[in-house]
Amino acid sequence: MRKIDGRLIFSPSDLIGYLASPFASWMDRYHLEHPRELTPDAESEEKRLIAETGDQHERTVLEEFEKSGAALALVPREDVRQARAETLIAISEKVPIIYQAALECMPFSGFADFLMLDSSGNYQVWDTKLARSPKPYYAIQLCCYSEMLATATGNPMPEKFGIILGTQERVEFRVEDFFHIYSWIKAGFLAMQEGFTGAWTARPEPLPRADHGRWTTHAEDFFDKADHLVRVADISVGQIKKLKAAGISTLSELAAAPRKPVHRMVAGTMSKLIDQAKLQKKTKANRRKDPNCPPCYEVLPHVGKNGEGLGLATLPKKDAADVFFDMEGFPLVAGGLEYLFGASTIGKKAGALIFHDWWAHDREGEKAAFEGFIEWVFDRWQKNPRMHIYHYAAYEVSAIRRLSTRHDTRQEEVDALLRGRVFVDLYQVVRRGLRIGEESYSIKLVEHLYRTGRKTDVATAVDSIVQYARWIAGGEPRDWKHSSILKGIRDYNEDDCRSTAELVQWLRGVAEAKGIPSMSGLSHTEGALKELPPDAAERIKIAGELRAMGDAVSVALGDLLDFHRREEKRLYDFWCG
Repeated sequence: MRKIDGRLIFSPSDLIGYLASPFASWMDRYHLEHPRELTPDAESEEKRLIAETGDQHERTVLEEFEKSGAALALVPREDVRQARAETLIAISEKVPIIYQAALECMPFSGFADFLMLDSSGNYQVWDTKLARSPKPYYAIQLCCYSEMLATATGNPMPEKFGIILGTQERVEFRVEDFFHIYSWIKAGFLAMQEGFTGAWTARPEPLPRADHGRWTTHAEDFFDKADHLVRVADISVGQIKKLKAAGISTLSELAAAPRKPVHRMVAGTMSKLIDQAKLQKKTKANRRKDPNCPPCYEVLPHVGKNGEGLGLATLPKKDAADVFFDMEGFPLVAGGLEYLFGASTIGKKAGALIFHDWWAHDREGEKAAFEGFIEWVFDRWQKNPRMHIYHYAAYEVSAIRRLSTRHDTRQEEVDALLRGRVFVDLYQVVRRGLRIGEESYSIKLVEHLYRTGRKTDVATAVDSIVQYARWIAGGEPRDWKHSSILKGIRDYNEDDCRSTAELVQWLRGVAEAKGIPSMSGLSHTEGALKELPPDAAERIKIAGELRAMGDAVSVALGDLLDFHRREEKRLYDFWCG
């Protein structure tokens, strides 16, 4: 968003900003008109890193086009008028690929990553995106570029647009499928801009759960001052709308609300929200006296209607071989990289934990680290059939499943561990077993129940991503013993594993104090597959021998040996997550 000769000029990114947060879009306009009155948030290192990595992905795609020998026009961006003129010349000459094409359809203007001729001799807009899969807002952005392209060429709207993902995969979409929703969003955006008066009271209320970009701090301040319902843990946007329609607009009002039905809300849901708000309000009051006090909490029922175990009752009994697991991933490379598998085990000395780590700094290393971890933990399970692998939230299991199919290795072992219910997601235990007076059930807030603040230099998952990027750029050694950055990440991962172990211990203490027995479902001596089936073991053995021969034919036969089973599993993973 900018002004040129008194005219407002918007970019497709401004449209996406409005789609994400009308509040942020209004604030952008206000800041443009009154640049000295507001201070936007400084760009975080994470966002700067994402932008830089996205630019690098774009350059990589450009280099691949150049290496292919395709005719290519590079449009310089220094002078916008000159860039538009060169873009039109390249279009008229039907150059197959135009990089950084300068397009406009007032009041929108921008530079498209690539214009590419299709088989019918018409141009399509192609954009580079670092993500592994398309996101809905990409379509809105590319519809805007497609409309500008139609204006530039004088032709009808392009039939399709395309995206080159971070995985290098190319995906195409029909413009017609998205153009109507694009037109509706654009009309709303332009109506807000045309009706802008600059009156502070006309500012839109920040949408709950939205991405407010560089105005996030201002949105958070609004929520705090308003005692907004968004502060209630796990409340949905739909539930907020229903409560507001019933005259309940703040957390305090919800905490004091009578337990009567709200239109189109299940009575049990209303009671849960009231109880959650009450706990948070009580915790907040306690922290006015002691900022470091733990949150208030309640233990939820542990037996279901059919006598099944719930919540804390699903926590397995302690085993000396238990594993506490956490992973670090770096999403800013093609396909993402799982670069650290960390696991702590119980030592012989009381209270001591032994940390184990497997590192990877490239795709080959990722496979080796994954295999090393799975072999270690599978062997440990075979020797200790009652052990469990504890983790918090779904990331670790999702990553393990994904890696087994990506690298086509250790799939039988992973399936056996999953069928045996060896992995225990503590988030599910906590969420169904406790009600906690915090704004969310993230591990960093749940930790307030059982430990004090962290002391590691790396404090969050975002920090670890930023630090790993610094390690890549800095050229430090691959061995964490000789890299201060990797040492800091390792310390953070080890502390996550330690925190997981401490949470398990604390939960068991609460269960014991409340007289809640372990009813953890399938035991590991009943139905748990601790050895690979003979046919699977034989397949793996033969495939390994073929691949080890090294020649192309043998390797191909080794890959084909298990092809149909692998494809079935890949389809299952795709549809079931």
